Amino acid sequence: MTDGADALARIVRQVANPVRWDLCMETMLELGVTGIVELAPGGVLTGLAKRAMKGIPSVALKSPDDLAAARDLLEA
Repeated sequence: MTDGADALARIVRQVANPVRWDLCMETMLELGVTGIVELAPGGVLTGLAKRAMKGIPSVALKSPDDLAAARDLLEA
Protein backbone atom coordinates (compact mmCIF):
# COMPACT_ATOMS: atom_id res chain seq x y z
CA MET A 1 0.00 0.00 0.00
CA THR A 2 1.20 3.46 -0.76
CA ASP A 3 -1.06 5.65 1.35
CA GLY A 4 -4.31 5.86 3.31
CA ALA A 5 -6.43 6.31 0.17
CA ASP A 6 -4.97 3.09 -1.24
CA ALA A 7 -5.76 1.24 1.99
CA LEU A 8 -9.33 2.55 1.99
CA ALA A 9 -9.83 1.59 -1.67
CA ARG A 10 -8.63 -1.95 -0.92
CA ILE A 11 -11.02 -2.29 2.01
CA VAL A 12 -13.94 -1.07 -0.10
CA ARG A 13 -13.05 -3.57 -2.88
CA GLN A 14 -12.88 -6.37 -0.34
CA VAL A 15 -16.31 -5.59 1.09
CA ALA A 16 -17.91 -4.97 -2.31
CA ASN A 17 -16.57 -8.15 -3.96
CA PRO A 18 -17.54 -11.24 -2.00
CA VAL A 19 -15.27 -14.26 -1.98
CA ARG A 20 -16.62 -17.43 -3.54
CA TRP A 21 -15.41 -19.79 -0.80
CA ASP A 22 -17.02 -22.72 -2.58
CA LEU A 23 -14.77 -22.09 -5.59
CA CYS A 24 -11.75 -21.60 -3.32
CA MET A 25 -12.37 -25.00 -1.70
CA GLU A 26 -12.82 -26.63 -5.11
CA THR A 27 -9.50 -25.18 -6.26
CA MET A 28 -7.75 -26.32 -3.09
CA LEU A 29 -9.01 -29.86 -3.66
CA GLU A 30 -7.83 -29.75 -7.29
CA LEU A 31 -4.39 -28.57 -6.14
CA GLY A 32 -4.10 -31.42 -3.64
CA VAL A 33 -4.25 -29.43 -0.40
CA THR A 34 -3.70 -31.80 2.53
CA GLY A 35 -4.61 -29.52 5.44
CA ILE A 36 -6.09 -26.13 6.27
CA VAL A 37 -5.08 -23.67 8.99
CA GLU A 38 -7.49 -20.75 9.42
CA LEU A 39 -5.99 -17.61 10.90
CA ALA A 40 -9.22 -15.70 11.35
CA PRO A 41 -10.56 -16.06 14.90
CA GLY A 42 -14.05 -17.21 13.99
CA GLY A 43 -13.44 -20.69 12.59
CA VAL A 44 -16.23 -20.25 10.04
CA LEU A 45 -14.10 -21.23 7.04
CA THR A 46 -12.77 -24.41 8.64
CA GLY A 47 -16.36 -25.32 9.56
CA LEU A 48 -17.41 -24.97 5.93
CA ALA A 49 -14.33 -26.87 4.76
CA LYS A 50 -15.06 -29.79 7.11
CA ARG A 51 -18.42 -30.27 5.40
CA ALA A 52 -17.29 -29.70 1.79
CA MET A 53 -13.72 -31.04 1.90
CA LYS A 54 -14.28 -34.31 3.70
CA GLY A 55 -11.09 -35.97 4.90
CA ILE A 56 -8.98 -32.79 4.78
CA PRO A 57 -7.89 -31.93 8.34
CA SER A 58 -8.28 -28.34 9.48
CA VAL A 59 -7.46 -26.18 12.48
CA ALA A 60 -8.87 -22.77 13.34
CA LEU A 61 -6.49 -20.61 15.35
CA LYS A 62 -8.88 -19.00 17.78
CA SER A 63 -6.43 -18.60 20.66
CA PRO A 64 -2.80 -19.39 21.50
CA ASP A 65 -4.03 -22.73 22.82
CA ASP A 66 -4.66 -23.80 19.20
CA LEU A 67 -1.03 -23.34 18.11
CA ALA A 68 0.02 -26.87 19.06
CA ALA A 69 -2.74 -28.40 16.92
CA ALA A 70 -1.77 -26.20 13.97
CA ARG A 71 1.88 -27.17 14.34
CA ASP A 72 0.94 -30.86 14.46
CA LEU A 73 -1.14 -30.47 11.29
CA LEU A 74 1.69 -28.71 9.46
CA GLU A 75 4.21 -31.36 10.51
CA ALA A 76 1.96 -34.24 9.38
